[in-house]
Amino acid sequence: MTLTATRDAFAPGTHLLTDDLVLRPLAEGEAERLGALCAAFDPYHRLGQTADALSGYLRRPDPALFRFAIERHSSLAGIVAVRTPWLRGPFLEMLALLPAGRGHGLGRQTVDWVAAEASLISANLWTTVSDFNESARAFYRRLNFQPVSELPGLITEGSTEILLRRRLKDR
Repeated sequence: MTLTATRDAFAPGTHLLTDDLVLRPLAEGEAERLGALCAAFDPYHRLGQTADALSGYLRRPDPALFRFAIERHSSLAGIVAVRTPWLRGPFLEMLALLPAGRGHGLGRQTVDWVAAEASLISANLWTTVSDFNESARAFYRRLNFQPVSELPGLITEGSTEILLRRRLKDR
């Protein structure tokens, strides 16, 4: 099967997902704000991810990492980061919704957008989830991700990351 895109997947810029949901480039200072906010809640807190480490991850130059702020009603609601190329399909490396952004379907809509973009270049979308994060595990199950492998101690000794794959429709 040959995959040919008519446009670049994960093109930089602003993406309107719905009337009230936008994915856009990070604005000045948002990497620091998001790093501090995410470090305060799980799984980042439990995994020992510091505000400085998360902020650095969000702002460091990396041409294979596509980072978008998630904005709802013109307010910052979270962050999504996708790595491509990565093995046999893009890797959803980070999806973090701020507490005020949860419960509105933003996670599902964001992952559906990521899957649509990924389908331009691959038949797979990958992510990981921490073994202790039951709500995230259930979320990814509802979005048709299947466990592929366990990666003990990948981020922190004593916890296991579970590699998940979502098979995308054949094109």
